[in-house]
Amino acid sequence: MGHLDQIEGIQRNVALAKLTTFQMGGPADYFYEVKDVMEVPMLIEAAQKDGLPFILLGWGSNVIFSDNGFRGLIIHNLARKIEKDDDLVVTDSGTLLSQIIQFCLKNGLTGMEKMMGLPGTIGGAVRGNAGAFGLETKHIFEKALIYKEGEGVREVGYDYLDFDYRHSKIKETHEIVLKVWLKLKPGDTAAGVAEVRQIITSRAGKHPSGKSAGSFFKNPSGNSVGQGLSAGLLNDQCGFKGKHIGGAFISEKHGNFLMNDGTATMENVLDLCLQIQKAVFEKFQVKLEREVALVGEHGYIEDTFSKKND
Repeated sequence: MGHLDQIEGIQRNVALAKLTTFQMGGPADYFYEVKDVMEVPMLIEAAQKDGLPFILLGWGSNVIFSDNGFRGLIIHNLARKIEKDDDLVVTDSGTLLSQIIQFCLKNGLTGMEKMMGLPGTIGGAVRGNAGAFGLETKHIFEKALIYKEGEGVREVGYDYLDFDYRHSKIKETHEIVLKVWLKLKPGDTAAGVAEVRQIITSRAGKHPSGKSAGSFFKNPSGNSVGQGLSAGLLNDQCGFKGKHIGGAFISEKHGNFLMNDGTATMENVLDLCLQIQKAVFEKFQVKLEREVALVGEHGYIEDTFSKKND
């Protein structure tokens, strides 16, 4: 019997499709629902002793799992404690962005409204420097409690994360965000509520409904040739709107939304992704990078096209 098998609450062979917005994914060999974020290090250490890979899963809005499942431990982060400390909001990494925004407005704090409608958790937002309408997570980030294999739990500040467009250092290091401190400001909460309502209405009009992981590619940034052009527009210019490969397809409504008609496989997703990357590069000399994480049976699938010849 392995170390994970001895942990009370561990589940076996849990289907992952129901836990992601793309709604694809076979069974995880091991699965655990976390309500206390400080349980995470113990679970990771048990998986390591058993020689198994692990992934911390939040809302499941920015990840696609293999239809063959995952041969390790999925830690489903449902730790959502949130509290106010003067102008700081202290929250567990599993708290949804929408919950934090609502909490802030009820407590007289503003500054996060533009993120309303972004799916996912604050832990995922820190990891990927999520943002909308010019506001990025780094703009309100104060510090975080993280766990690193071999080093344990510690607090880190803004500089440690090395934020960039839809990116932070921990995407590469795979350190785990446990808690986050956000710096907000007292403000006109009535105006904040009005802005939130307007953003929700706007998003509903632009974004397709259905099985999707949201924006699939990052918009070109930095010194890229395509800076200022959206990934969706580049995809459209290459004729991919409505394009199907098996059960995976690009939405007719939004050129950067990769959708699942209910029969998609990881092979379909990877094939469509690579076709788009190759076509956009040939036409515009722009390397599109995936924003969505793809997870195979044994861990993350590297985005080799966007990284080769860099």
